[in-house]
Amino acid sequence: MTDSTTLSPTRLAQTAAHLLGTSLNDVVPPDAQRHLLNAQRELLLAVILTIEHNASRVSGDGSAPTVKRTRKTRAKPAASRRPSRVTLD
Repeated sequence: MTDSTTLSPTRLAQTAAHLLGTSLNDVVPPDAQRHLLNAQRELLLAVILTIEHNASRVSGDGSAPTVKRTRKTRAKPAASRRPSRVTLD
């Protein structure tokens, strides 16, 4: 693929913000637009960070990195999280 056809998270975020911003002006009040755009920015940032994090986890040869497993001691069984049955009179 050439550089012009690759999809970058930044370009995707800019395009989504532009499309949402132009369509909101006609229908949504300005205060609500501001809140929605802030929420959109946070969501897109989370998506971009997730993509970058997962991309950095893959090694150069395309395989997933090996995970070193450590020996864990067995924990004592925790008390049941299920509430006990209560009888009603």
